[in-house]
Amino acid sequence: MAGVAGVSGLLALLLLPWIGLQLGLALGGLLFVLSGYYFGLTRLIARGWFHPAVAWVNVALEVSAPALIFVLDARQGGVEYALTAPPLVLWGTLIALSGLRSSTALSLGAGALASLEYVLLYVFVAVPALPADALVTLRPPLFATRVVLLFSSSILTVLFVKLLNGRAEQALAAVRAKDVFGKYLLHERLGMGGMAEVFRATYNPEGGFQKVVALKRVLPQFAQDEHFIAMFRGEAALCSQFSHPGVVQVFDFGLFGDSYFLAMEYLDGPPLGRVLRAHRGLGLPVPAVLHLATSLGEALQYVHERHGVDGQPLHLVHRDLNPPNVLLSRFGEVKLTDFGIARSASHLQLTEAGLIKGKPGYLAPEQARGEAIDGRVDLFALGVTLWECLSGEQLFGALDPTTMLQNTFEKPVPSLRQKRPEVPPALEALVMQLLERDVSRRTPTARVMLQALRGIDPGAAGDGARALAGAVATTLLTTAPSTPDLKRVSPARVSSSEAETLPGGR
Repeated sequence: MAGVAGVSGLLALLLLPWIGLQLGLALGGLLFVLSGYYFGLTRLIARGWFHPAVAWVNVALEVSAPALIFVLDARQGGVEYALTAPPLVLWGTLIALSGLRSSTALSLGAGALASLEYVLLYVFVAVPALPADALVTLRPPLFATRVVLLFSSSILTVLFVKLLNGRAEQALAAVRAKDVFGKYLLHERLGMGGMAEVFRATYNPEGGFQKVVALKRVLPQFAQDEHFIAMFRGEAALCSQFSHPGVVQVFDFGLFGDSYFLAMEYLDGPPLGRVLRAHRGLGLPVPAVLHLATSLGEALQYVHERHGVDGQPLHLVHRDLNPPNVLLSRFGEVKLTDFGIARSASHLQLTEAGLIKGKPGYLAPEQARGEAIDGRVDLFALGVTLWECLSGEQLFGALDPTTMLQNTFEKPVPSLRQKRPEVPPALEALVMQLLERDVSRRTPTARVMLQALRGIDPGAAGDGARALAGAVATTLLTTAPSTPDLKRVSPARVSSSEAETLPGGR
């Protein structure tokens, strides 16, 4: 729109000898103002700002442009010329374009606004200046027919767009029905990260059996990234061994064309990150947080104490526990997901010293320094998550990852009870111990954390699952499904010189 308005403004100036100085300058000025508006709006949207009212403002501006042209034509060439001028054809075109935004309300609103403006112009501008012997096509009966046809264009646009969208959905469904070896029918996309996307899908093999799953698929441009594919395979191999109510199950792994996919358990609720956004500044109910803490603690205990087929402890570490990786159901179920960078702690010590993997703001200090780690980094991340659930604020959040890392080492942890006096003292003490920066003073295991959690007044917990389900219901009603999360620190080696510049670097 910015480009079209700008080019049209230049054309209006070039056509000054033919359309007249006054009309050309007026049209050019109007079009340059519109071009500036759309250019400024483009910059704002590129920076992340948007409001639903923008679509209505844009439609109002676009549909009102012919009304201004009508006034200019009436002054320049008279009302008879204005009522028959070619630019009036634009009104129907602009109404049709508004309908292509796939909003019935916008299309009908555009038709109603154009019709109202046309009637007002006719009554207050045209009729007083029309001669007694005006053309029959300009008299009220036929003018009323024009208005009806103008509004009808919005109704026809709505019907056309619905038909077009329906055909497009049918075509897309036909394409997706053949996707992933014919076993999975993909539905809406639930989310997309830097290297993979997740769809709600139906497992539909021959025989009529069906099961709804979440299908995670590597984006085509990363299908040849050997490091990422190895990590993706590792996630599938690791998660296929898990069987715990607090850990998302993996059902299938495969390759379709040149794209790897992972079929996982599907939950019908949002991730915890979206729930926290919906409760920003308020925090979640204390019973809901106690339920979350118990569920995640049990999941971590299961993962950390997992044994291999040889009976030996695996010492697994998730390394990426944060709100977007905690999935919730409408019934208050809590499940930990995204084990893409989970590894055995003993293997990490041998092969990955100096690597930073995880999400800024949830990294334990020793993890941020690239040191050898164990399950206590997951407990630190759990402490950050629980603090944010109770406070309704980000603990170490900042505008850039470097500042978040600095906050991890240096920012004092505010008291939860000063923010929310109803938080039980024992729960605050539990969270603060999880957040100990000195790993030797931090809660040593998930089992110990659960023992402390069960020691909190049982009456304070109430019906935690029901309280969490209420928070999920509120979230689904009040927030959009996708908001950019904080950037993850990609798997990248930190050199010794770089490590010294990090807060607390060795």
